[in-house]
Amino acid sequence: MKKAAALVASLILALAVASLTAVQPAPTQLALELQDYVALPVTADNTNTNTRAQLARVNYMRDEPGGRRFFVNDLNGPLYILDKQTKAFTTYLDFNGRGGRPGLFPKFTFEANFATGLTSFIFDPDYANNGVFYTLHMEDPATDAPAQPKAGVVAGLDLTGYTTTPAIATPTVGGRIDREVVLIEWRDRNPSNRTFEGTARELLRLQHPLAPHPLGEMTFNPVARPGDPDWRVMYLGAGDSQSGEQRDSRRLNPQRLDTLAGKILRIVPDLREHAKTSAVSENGRYRIPNDNPFVTLDGARREIWAYGLRNPHRLIWDVDPAATLSSPEGRAKAATLLAFNIGLVTWETVIVVHRGANYGYPLREGTNSMSSTNGTGPIPADDTIPIQISDTVVGGTAKPAYPVIQYSHSRETGGDAIANGFVYRGKAIPALRGKLVFGDITTGRMWYANRADVLAADDGEAKTVAPIYEIDTNLRRLVENAYRERGGKTPALPGMGAVAGPGRVDVRFAEDNDGELYVLTKPDGVIRKVVGARETTAPAPAATAPAASERQNVTSQTAAGTANPVAPTSESIAAGKRAYDANCAACHGDLAQGAVKAGITISILEEQKARQPPDLTDGQWDHGATDGEIFAVIKRGLPPTMMAGYDGRIPDGELWSIVNYLRTLRSAK
Repeated sequence: MKKAAALVASLILALAVASLTAVQPAPTQLALELQDYVALPVTADNTNTNTRAQLARVNYMRDEPGGRRFFVNDLNGPLYILDKQTKAFTTYLDFNGRGGRPGLFPKFTFEANFATGLTSFIFDPDYANNGVFYTLHMEDPATDAPAQPKAGVVAGLDLTGYTTTPAIATPTVGGRIDREVVLIEWRDRNPSNRTFEGTARELLRLQHPLAPHPLGEMTFNPVARPGDPDWRVMYLGAGDSQSGEQRDSRRLNPQRLDTLAGKILRIVPDLREHAKTSAVSENGRYRIPNDNPFVTLDGARREIWAYGLRNPHRLIWDVDPAATLSSPEGRAKAATLLAFNIGLVTWETVIVVHRGANYGYPLREGTNSMSSTNGTGPIPADDTIPIQISDTVVGGTAKPAYPVIQYSHSRETGGDAIANGFVYRGKAIPALRGKLVFGDITTGRMWYANRADVLAADDGEAKTVAPIYEIDTNLRRLVENAYRERGGKTPALPGMGAVAGPGRVDVRFAEDNDGELYVLTKPDGVIRKVVGARETTAPAPAATAPAASERQNVTSQTAAGTANPVAPTSESIAAGKRAYDANCAACHGDLAQGAVKAGITISILEEQKARQPPDLTDGQWDHGATDGEIFAVIKRGLPPTMMAGYDGRIPDGELWSIVNYLRTLRSAK
């Protein structure tokens, strides 16, 4: 009874830390009804089991201004026009000109995993009048081919005067640069037809030491009007190129203000716009607003709007439905920018983007501190971090900003990597109004948070986060069935995740001009529309922040000398096996034999040419072989690697039982 009472007390404390969770009754749970909308043309490489085998790597769907058509991109290269009436796809532009392929860019790279290829596109706010839109795609600088687009591929494309730009440098080690991300402005003289006739202009080219987490997102303030300071001003989400999880000088790139990695950027793409309130960029292709926060700081990149982020791969605007949009002052207060930021070992987060804010990564993740030597832990009493201008220059300290939503890497309640989402503003599904609907990429799980709770959590208090509520969709089963029906060749869905296990659902969201929601999934290449929501009995909201007082600081102990307090009985070993199977087997194999021997390939590690999860039965321990050292690794994780810490997610007794179970596997060899 005492143990049960202590567990209940711990749960109550954890829930109390999640703002509003303990004081609000749980709302009704929602189950969404999804209806197939359209299936993309298959562009898969079906020769392996990683994400290249996904049938169509659909990444964005955007409603054309005016609402006549959708535009849809596939990371493998095509940018399609989708006719809303016939559901027919027309290839508008093909970016994939690699290795003799018929597309535009000979250096285009798409064969690696995740956000590699044609990553994003967006319409200019004045597209209806100027036909301007923007794209981001990735190139391999080592490819022996021109960086210029190939002439003659698009009959109406005038390449007269097209020139590339010098790549903006990113700090690296040994000169390694795996990718370059290219931002291009396209101007279609006749956007009413299905072909491109016009010009293209390269705006910037950014180096990426490692391929994942690219500069991959663009957005414009939807309420800005001509004459407003934000009119036609572009915000960009730039990932850290996996620098924050390295063990060398690259690690602090998200903190460094002399590089664009791990940042939110703000630029004026059109050189004719805001000429009196901005300055021309170093490459002469775009402008930088004078009110950006670091324009006067020596050594800092003037494009930076906010920093200290791992991978803010999606940006959305929440527009206050009660705002007055008839005046510049009203419009300036009406829209809030949110970023969906993919975490490393502990938390997936949503942040409110503020001018000049530092979100802490890799010194913070979610509502925790993070260290490459000490793992994750509570936020220190002196909650400040250095303002890192370069690798050697520091300019004072800053108080980090913290997320408004977070969920953990938990099989029970979380996932691997946050997808995007939208605050529902449509009319078809009243039950969703005022709710931020979002999901997890690999597992396909979905949640909602009440908009009011999200905005209330933006209060400057680190531990205040909005409660989230899981939504039932049955998405994984739908995707698995469609994948097989459309010719998928792998036993499970392609790819894997530490939480998802074999098979990534790989989900993203889109919305149309009416605010209705769509679900995009890469394995089957299908777009589904959210057409209904029914109410079911609701569970309590997920606890989204740990109670710092309940966390044990493992690193304060001498791990090597810590004795295992749990005897290796048959009951303990059986409990350890159950915990191992639920939390560890997806990466280390069903018998802890390691990913390679188990036939597991974690795509993100393959991409960065890193070692797959090791064999835990061969007697070779990289971080100490005593029970205490093994326990400490499992409990706190191994930042900056993908080895997550299970402190607060698995009770200490079960962690010790996992150690006992691993010992039986080792002794059996």
